[in-house]
Amino acid sequence: MKYITTLLIALPLLLSAEEEGNWTTLFNGKNLDGWTQRGGVAKYEVVDGVIVGTTVPKTPNSFLCTEKEYGDFILEVEYKVDPTLNCGIQFRSLSRPDYKDGRVHGYQAEIDPSDRGWSAGIYDEGRNGWLFPLTGNIPARYAFKQNDWNKYRIQCVGNRIFTHINGVPAANFEDNTTAKGFVALQVHGIGNREEKLQVRYRNIRIQNLTGAIDVITPGKREYTHDGPLVKENAEWKKLAGDFQFTEGPALAPDGKVFFNDIPNERTHVYDPENGETSIFREPSGRANGLFFTPAGALISCEGGNRRVTRTDFAGEVTVLAEKFDGKKLNSPNDVVPDGIGGFYFTDPRYGKNDDREIDVEAVYYIDRKGKVTQVAADLVKPNGIITSPDEDILYVADPGAETIWAYDITAPGKIENKRKFANVGSDGMTVDKLGNVYVTWTDVIAFSPEGEEILRLTPPEKPANCLLVHKTLYVTARTGFYSIDLEVEGVR
Repeated sequence: MKYITTLLIALPLLLSAEEEGNWTTLFNGKNLDGWTQRGGVAKYEVVDGVIVGTTVPKTPNSFLCTEKEYGDFILEVEYKVDPTLNCGIQFRSLSRPDYKDGRVHGYQAEIDPSDRGWSAGIYDEGRNGWLFPLTGNIPARYAFKQNDWNKYRIQCVGNRIFTHINGVPAANFEDNTTAKGFVALQVHGIGNREEKLQVRYRNIRIQNLTGAIDVITPGKREYTHDGPLVKENAEWKKLAGDFQFTEGPALAPDGKVFFNDIPNERTHVYDPENGETSIFREPSGRANGLFFTPAGALISCEGGNRRVTRTDFAGEVTVLAEKFDGKKLNSPNDVVPDGIGGFYFTDPRYGKNDDREIDVEAVYYIDRKGKVTQVAADLVKPNGIITSPDEDILYVADPGAETIWAYDITAPGKIENKRKFANVGSDGMTVDKLGNVYVTWTDVIAFSPEGEEILRLTPPEKPANCLLVHKTLYVTARTGFYSIDLEVEGVR
């Protein structure tokens, strides 16, 4: 199934987070008075003023439910969750004997610490499944803070439901299935696993909106920009140098920019706060393209090791792909998440062919369960890869054919309607919020979503890759790492 959501989401003009109304605290910080447990038998307890939910094996999803029901409201909750445990905040939820023997069902603001990053998307627990995933809402997916406290704001008025995660707009939709129900804190079942995983909840409060305010129906708010793309009088800044060949810039959750020096087998970290560059990993497996997931994991194309790896926030490295049909990959080059927990990566062949096992140079897809499929095998030498801001289009650079190809993403790991996007090759690529695609060929060249060249920049050295963060364009260019100020924003 292909989920379609709005790229940027406007919320109704109800009450701002700063406006103090008639808030009711749902948790007194001392005990679980006013709450009832339903479903599974996970353990709920109060520790240091926080509700701690702990998993129990061989039990279904557990829910700590308010004894009161709520209809139109603003609900605020803070939580901190184990990185391997998905949970959720139930609202307008029910438990009735005539429905699946009392199974808790209803709307849930998902807590999703996985690479998919659908936290604050809406799942219909025990009933209809996903109602509003966060595909296409990159800012919301990356607003989640791994292994830290996160804040949800859930607003319900009539049939309209809206969510924020850490102040970033997330879900926005209409549904009239349930108008009133309880609030519940979920501890997800973990099957037969014996680990004691935990989720913590605190600062839980609700504000009744019934009869208090009218809803202003929101329209779609899109990012717009008029005028030049480059800041007036902008000049290239050399941020770091004395490398052999730089590649693969990627934005980390803390705002730092990672990049590789391939021949020296080092992954470096640039800190824009202090201008310093340090080494993150050595040796790097001759890593090339990098990308961070909403979970804070670093996905790396290790061309020398001929594999794609995932490094979690704790530094544990997992191999995502190293073979296809039992044959060793060529030299994975670049990677991009698809917004639903999977990854597309390119696998050209650079260097000697004496140990080559796969004849074609292709594009592959890794799904959430780790299955690797070949999605495009008719390219000359696929290299850079990126998606459009709404994640509906996959762009693949083919420098061997001096062409940028565009494909429609029709389902997870399914691309169709191959078409020529631009008559240049490229190494790495990036996009801005307008959907313009920036490629690294002889210069840094920007193309409109229609494939029209709209900007050409010449850095001090021939570019290899680029990354737009806010309004700063970072460029890896041979021995140096550079930046220049733009007037248009990146997707993050």
